Amino acid sequence: SVSAFFLHNVYKMPSREAMEKCDFSSATLLASSSPFAYTITSDDGPSLYFACEVGSHCFGEQRLEVEVEQSTSEPRSSLPYSRFVLGTSSESCARLRRGDISVSDASRGDESDCSPPELREATEDIDRPHYFRSCLGPPITMTPGGVINQASLLHFPFPTDRRVLIGTRVWEFVQGDIGALEPVYVNQLYIHHIAGSVVMGNGAENIRQSEEDAAFPLPFGMLSGDFSDNMLFHLIDLRNTGDQWLECLECRCKNGEGTYLSIGGSGDEGGPGGGVSCCTNCTDLSEPTIDYRLRYNVTYTELADVDVPIDPIVMISTDVAPGIDRYVEWDVAQWQELPPDQSLPENPKVQVVTRVGTLRDLFGGFFPGAKYTGQDLVKVHRCIGHLHVAALGMWLYDDKTNELICHNDVEYGDDPDQDKGFLRSVSVTNYDPPLSILADRTLRIVTHYDAEILHTGVMGLLFLMVSEGLTTVSSSEASLTVDLCQAPTCDPNAILPNGGCRDSLQDSIMCMFGGVCDCNVLLSLPDTIGGCDDGGVYMSNFGNVTVGSLCAQHCGCPMSLLQDSVMEQIQERTEDLCHYAGAECSRYLANLYACAQPWSDGADGFEESVMRVVAEQGKRMAFEGTKLGSSRLHRFDKVKSLEDVQISLCNSTDYFSESESAPSASMSDTDETKFSLIYLFPVVVVGLIAGLALYSNKVRKSQKTIAEFKVDSALEEA
Repeated sequence: SVSAFFLHNVYKMPSREAMEKCDFSSATLLASSSPFAYTITSDDGPSLYFACEVGSHCFGEQRLEVEVEQSTSEPRSSLPYSRFVLGTSSESCARLRRGDISVSDASRGDESDCSPPELREATEDIDRPHYFRSCLGPPITMTPGGVINQASLLHFPFPTDRRVLIGTRVWEFVQGDIGALEPVYVNQLYIHHIAGSVVMGNGAENIRQSEEDAAFPLPFGMLSGDFSDNMLFHLIDLRNTGDQWLECLECRCKNGEGTYLSIGGSGDEGGPGGGVSCCTNCTDLSEPTIDYRLRYNVTYTELADVDVPIDPIVMISTDVAPGIDRYVEWDVAQWQELPPDQSLPENPKVQVVTRVGTLRDLFGGFFPGAKYTGQDLVKVHRCIGHLHVAALGMWLYDDKTNELICHNDVEYGDDPDQDKGFLRSVSVTNYDPPLSILADRTLRIVTHYDAEILHTGVMGLLFLMVSEGLTTVSSSEASLTVDLCQAPTCDPNAILPNGGCRDSLQDSIMCMFGGVCDCNVLLSLPDTIGGCDDGGVYMSNFGNVTVGSLCAQHCGCPMSLLQDSVMEQIQERTEDLCHYAGAECSRYLANLYACAQPWSDGADGFEESVMRVVAEQGKRMAFEGTKLGSSRLHRFDKVKSLEDVQISLCNSTDYFSESESAPSASMSDTDETKFSLIYLFPVVVVGLIAGLALYSNKVRKSQKTIAEFKVDSALEEA
């Protein structure tokens, strides 16, 4: 599964100092994925420390200190809830822990708000009645030349208990007092990128642009529910940078004397330059500060207010950088230094980057780099490009016929007071009716950049908004919760159709991005310490992962691995059947809850060891499965845990046997999987780019090391 090498791990830290410094050298890996339950024993001291080691998560305050109190009272009947603050900076979080500031002062998320929903009639751009809301994000305080790359919480403008049909969204950054806000121009505040799905904006080229996020004509559309209220902002305040504004926004590093170098913050050996990881602020100034806010307008329509089921549109993405052996970002060398195969024949001062492959190979669902695993035929509705300053355009062709599929043209600003020299917009290609493309069709992506001077950390990302025809969604499937009851009998085969233990490496990020899809290969990598028998761990810059979590069956599936494997399969099956509310989802969760009762009729069909896992975890997982869509949308639910509800036996109208057809008229006739990983795209933020770049580069280096070792050995034998 993706979660085995993508989200979080859990380490037990040896001390508070190690936790605060994020020093994992003497830490103990407890779990390669989350959630993880730790049992406190008499051997534990008065304080325990835990942290996530993936990427920069520990430095981003994903750590926990537990104070253990000795007590002779009765055990708790339920687990306590910890207080947490969302949408704050690391500095504010540290001050909060020290007691220097209050919870309300640490979090400014409550300073984001939206106007009440205003019902409007259909227009030329939105072909149905819709609600309009105008919103303002929390203040983001910046200094002249300051750089931030942090998450913020926005007021969620859509309903949190049901899916709605999203219309048009548009955004800009503003400054000033409430009631007297003024737009901020890009030559003052450069938006390197924003990520998330409250609004869909790539970067500076999307300020006040609605084309890339316009409403789709019925019966197609994007639905809410799979994203929440968090957004990631990478912003660069260009005040006082003078004629070095370009070096600043391209995140160049400086030497000890403060002179910009020709490398950027992500410029590790063999990796990309600039961009995602800025080396430092662009000036040493600490004042005057400005509070910037995101102003965003959105529209949406209730599914009950449209007379046709919606065919969901999702995003798939690709990256042209692998065409020159880079990932997401690369440097544009000055034209005299360009390799011959990167020079445009008609104009040697233009860099050309080309990548060829089938749609299935090029386009990843939830992040550039993964292969598309959806249908054989996709319908393309919109083509969107993300480029940086110096870009001259991006093109998508049929590689065999040279047919132009889409062209993302660029427009630069010419107003010296607002945007001169900045990329102001990137054109969008729309298809109505949609363009049908076979997933095995060979495509060619071409990007041109001006190489008159050096540029660091540029990008060439291409996004296709597609529909797959897997299912249609109407108001009956709109709810983000389903009711839970207990099935009359347990059907073990419906819970675990693939058995109790399996390897998940082929579905993991290591396989998708690094090309390591075989357990024997994983165990032989130089960065894999240990093996199956001694808790082997693959070490990477993006996060360490235990071999057993990906190769449970290969490692003989001891009880310690069996539990993770069973839970992983149940989770995947739940995501498959419960992406949208419906009878199939209710039936699966009811069966899971019944199978968690060892005395249920049919539960003896499990192997004893598997039955133990299902009995321990099944009830909780069935309850969690009733919460559909983004888990963050459920954090304020009144019903917090299974202890808060009473589960009854299903009646004849609630439950259908596997052989009976469920009354869901909106489901398509296909038997294919109804859940695809591309629905997870809004959840993944661009802050993962740097870690993934380092990770995939390191895996490639590891594989190269193995190949070189084999060649050297062969030479020695010869």
